[in-house]
Amino acid sequence: MAKYVVLGVTGESGYWLVDFDMQSVTPLPDTLTAPFGHTASARSKGATLIANVDMAVTVYDHDDAFNGKYDSVAFTNRFDSKP
Repeated sequence: MAKYVVLGVTGESGYWLVDFDMQSVTPLPDTLTAPFGHTASARSKGATLIANVDMAVTVYDHDDAFNGKYDSVAFTNRFDSKP
């Protein structure tokens, strides 16, 4: 299993490092360059970039995550099959 995930959330600038072992989330420095320069440009145009993540949703409140109340944006109902 991956030990870390880098996240960028729509409407939020920058990137975050999630460390599963340490159970922490840390902002990555704004000074990071490639490949983040390319992804920042793509994100600003509405692109969604996903690699090895099979479920991600946003929530507005800590308790919502534990109660299954996810973001108001509907799922796409699109399921990608593995090659």
